Amino acid sequence: MSEQKGLYGKYKIEKTDGTAVDPHAIYFTLRLDTDKHARAAIRAYIASCKEEEPELAKDLEKVLEEMKWDI
Repeated sequence: MSEQKGLYGKYKIEKTDGTAVDPHAIYFTLRLDTDKHARAAIRAYIASCKEEEPELAKDLEKVLEEMKWDI
């Protein structure tokens, strides 16, 4: 396991269809299964996007439910 702490480049981001990723884009990757703070962040994201992106919010709620964590 890495000893590095704080914000640093830990993951490589690629599109699943092979198209180019914007080299100037900023991504923040969260691991839901081991990080309680990531789950809190997803709960906030669900609340934020629910009105504009109801299907995405529903899908994220389902992920949390399937992981046995309440939303």
